[in-house]
This record gives sequence, C-alpha cells and structure tokens, in this order.
Amino acid sequence: MQIDKLRATVTELEHQLELLGPADAASRQALQDTVAQLRAALDESGVKVSQPTLMARLTESVEQFEVSHPTLTGVLGRLIDMLGQMGI
Repeated sequence: MQIDKLRATVTELEHQLELLGPADAASRQALQDTVAQLRAALDESGVKVSQPTLMARLTESVEQFEVSHPTLTGVLGRLIDMLGQMGI
C-alpha cells in the first residue's frame, strides 16, 4: 500500500516536471535523473532505496524550486516525507 502511494507520488512529480519551462532545463534534467533513479529502485524490488545521495538531491531540489514552483515543491516534500517514514 505504501509503495503504491510512493509510486503515485513519483508519477505526480514526473507530471509536474513536464510543466517546467525551458528556463529550468538544467534543474529539470537533474531532478529527472534523480526521479529515474528512484523509479528504477522502486521497480526493482519494491523499495530498495538506501542511497543518501538520492535524499540529498531531492532536498536540494526543494530548495531550488520552492519559490518558483510551489506545486512541484509540495510534491517533492510529500515524496521526501514518504521515504522518511519508510526509513529511507
């Protein structure tokens, strides 16, 4: 159940990334790479994400987008909270 919510949140995040304008291309690509890494970890084994760098990148993305893209930041925050509740 928790994994399904996590996957749904990742999908929502991917949708929000599609809405970013061309001015955010570099930041968007970095976040897309992080999301792809998370998606791969979810698809491989349910949730086997134990990479501290993944959480650090997500947190860094929140800081980058919090002013310019509050909806995206909200989704990132939920994702970080879910991963934290799962002990990741």
